[in-house]
Amino acid sequence: MKDDLTWIEISKKALLNNIAQVKKNLPKKTKFMAVVKSNAYGHGLLEVVDAIENNVDYLVVFHFKDAILMRKKGVKKPILMLSRIFANQVNLAIKHDIIVTVSTLDILQKVKKPLRCHICIDTGLGRDGFLFSQLEEVLTAAKKSKLKIEGIYSHFAAADELDKAAYTKAQIEKLLIWKRAFIKNNFTILTHQAASAGSLMGYSNSEFDLVRIGKALYGNWPSQDVKKTCEKKIKLMPALTWKAKISELRQLKKGSKISYNCTYELKKDSKLAILPIGYFDGISRLSSSKSFVLIGGKKCPQIGRVAMNLIVVDVSSVENVKIGDEAVIIGAQGRAEISATEMGAFAQTSCYEAVTRISSTILRKLV
Repeated sequence: MKDDLTWIEISKKALLNNIAQVKKNLPKKTKFMAVVKSNAYGHGLLEVVDAIENNVDYLVVFHFKDAILMRKKGVKKPILMLSRIFANQVNLAIKHDIIVTVSTLDILQKVKKPLRCHICIDTGLGRDGFLFSQLEEVLTAAKKSKLKIEGIYSHFAAADELDKAAYTKAQIEKLLIWKRAFIKNNFTILTHQAASAGSLMGYSNSEFDLVRIGKALYGNWPSQDVKKTCEKKIKLMPALTWKAKISELRQLKKGSKISYNCTYELKKDSKLAILPIGYFDGISRLSSSKSFVLIGGKKCPQIGRVAMNLIVVDVSSVENVKIGDEAVIIGAQGRAEISATEMGAFAQTSCYEAVTRISSTILRKLV
């Protein structure tokens, strides 16, 4: 872990609020799968799981090692792994009671053990999963398989876009065709397709049993379409605040060049603060001279190239600033706020990337 010059605060209150807000929008029978992949979207895997385990039905990861880690830390809830299972992982998955994803015929046909699994189907994302056209082939293999097939699922491609509603509904119908076929062949299965966008937009209909909630769990909207549609009835609270301490202050004259390659020149005499964070920590180099941080309750511009371990911030507008004062990179300070969405926009990317790229070496604190 890095020292106390920079740290992440994760609000348990916000996480539990977001779970409750999403649940009230779901059919009563629908179970809640909390997606904690990619270090819980950068929030801290074990910290988030500790806060929410008693309030969710399933935990979802991508990497096998994360599922094993949670079991070794005493996590009891069912865990689904979204990445495909490989033959050399089967025994450990059974030992630690991990539900795995099967998306290739070799596992379905060759593994002769009671491995708990969900089958992944590509209904239109064009990425992972069995093709829709493989239904009969997969059913034939499934009926002969020794695996414990407990569910089938798919991923929406564009549930967060209003103008793609017809495409999303077509994906739903494709998955339901698979569901009906499995039930007709005497399988008892759970079916899930909706992530945060699909759930909030009402695509988690009564024919599905689970929803996979990632982005909304952490208090972020999947898109502006989803926010505009849902924010009056769903009140999400951002769970992550990223802070750092000012490590140095300096006065520089008008015309001084700032940081590497002299890309920024001071237009007036200025007071500058140095923050001990950079692109190693998750501040995109693409955000150089475009982003802001909060100091003294004011939005202060980051200037010059983002370096590996340092950024320069113009604090000329802040009175009585001193070394050791807190700066907020993502979150609120006083009445000012910088959201993860804004952070992503500074770097021409999404808030997903903005939070998941935050270095895992930075200390996370559950507050």
